[in-house]
Amino acid sequence: MRQLFNFCIAVLLLASCKDPIIIDIPNNSPLLVVEGVVSSELDSSFVKLTLSSNYYASPNYKIVESAIVKINGIDFIHKGSGVYKAYDGFIGKVDSTYELSISYDNKTYTSTSTMVPMFRVDSLSQTYKQKEGFLPAGNSISYWGFDNRTPIKYTYFQSGFFDADKGKDSVQYNLVLFDNNSTPLGKEYAFELPFTRFNSGTSFFCIFRSIDKPMYDFLKEYTSQSSRAPGPFKQQPANLPSNIKGGAVGYFATYDVKRFRYLVK
Repeated sequence: MRQLFNFCIAVLLLASCKDPIIIDIPNNSPLLVVEGVVSSELDSSFVKLTLSSNYYASPNYKIVESAIVKINGIDFIHKGSGVYKAYDGFIGKVDSTYELSISYDNKTYTSTSTMVPMFRVDSLSQTYKQKEGFLPAGNSISYWGFDNRTPIKYTYFQSGFFDADKGKDSVQYNLVLFDNNSTPLGKEYAFELPFTRFNSGTSFFCIFRSIDKPMYDFLKEYTSQSSRAPGPFKQQPANLPSNIKGGAVGYFATYDVKRFRYLVK
């Protein structure tokens, strides 16, 4: 009985603690945020510039319109919404190194990335599978590839399907990362894409992008911070790694892009 009385008193004391706790969060100056891509696809290269927001500010980040942006000496001109693009017809080339230079607010930011060639994807195939766990019965998709690149190379993969109701492609899996450390080198192999189950008549698509090690590290850390459910065991937020020099945050990447579409039979 005495233990119950002591417990009740403790609860009342805790409930009566209403003094506000004030945490002083520094109001830091905004940083330049860079999202830069040189792609092997026609007119797909761009640099997007915004400014970071402090804790107290609105999440609507301010765009940067007055920067001087160059990649390998080529001017990237502001086209609106903080997006800078090169001349029409610009296309990145594999095995080429690209140097980004940004001049803004009396500061210079630089970065370098080399476009790694994508491995060869020869074809896509399907295999019908019965219901398994949370996956319904349907056709699983595999790709047949060949890779003789050394040392370890990295790939950023996306896939999805054509959504007839919306009239556009819908990305099903975002930010899938893998490397060729565990796939056969120098011979063709089949790889079954995880969690794919499609009915006949579905238009499936997939996108492979080769990436260098710094971009792989950036995306891996981004995935670890953004994909976990909230809770006491969630990874604490931290600054993402960046290959931008000069005090900016973000990334500059080069992609050799390969796209494939497959009609499920």
